Amino acid sequence: MKATDIRLEPPGGAFPGVDDTLAETPGVTRDAVLNIEWMDDGGLSVLYRLGADEPATVRDALDSDETVREYEIVETDGPWLYAFILAERSDLMGELLDIADEFTLVIDGPFEWTDEGVDITVAGRMEDIQRAHARASEHFDLTIDRLREYEPAHVGPLAQLTDRQREALRTAYELGFYETPRRTSYEEIATELGCVPSTANDLLRRTEARLVGAVLDP
Repeated sequence: MKATDIRLEPPGGAFPGVDDTLAETPGVTRDAVLNIEWMDDGGLSVLYRLGADEPATVRDALDSDETVREYEIVETDGPWLYAFILAERSDLMGELLDIADEFTLVIDGPFEWTDEGVDITVAGRMEDIQRAHARASEHFDLTIDRLREYEPAHVGPLAQLTDRQREALRTAYELGFYETPRRTSYEEIATELGCVPSTANDLLRRTEARLVGAVLDP
């Protein structure tokens, strides 16, 4: 299995949609996308690491973006804050994920922003990487480094959860557990998961602890 580092240059320096909103917001810096996934309905689930003068600036920007369905902000004592965002599909970012899916490539995050573009690592068979490069060149200005043997170096936070933990987190989120005020209870979550409330409580606490630990201490 081969890997290569790629630098993408999206038009205007950002992908259309929520990424463009964050890029254009004064006082907000996109450092990295730590995890990105398709939702079942075609939307995107994205975990950003951001620099911001004030967390409220990020909230105001996301509130004003019609492509954002829901979001959660995690503040830290360090220089970064984290934004977990559910958004409508971005055609350009979606095209990138479609190409990776079509050629069975691993996008080994994070996506990291620089002054010249966004840096990512992709892995797969040599011929698939070459074909994907040709396809992606139709949509992006990009440079590709030499091929090398793939050695996994990054594991996204959500990838560190078990299937059951991911199911619990998704169920709680969709039922409104993380909204203010909460729109659901452990009893309702337990019903959806087919367990008792105390088990749902314990499962979510363990899930949250693992996820936060993976984000803050990668």
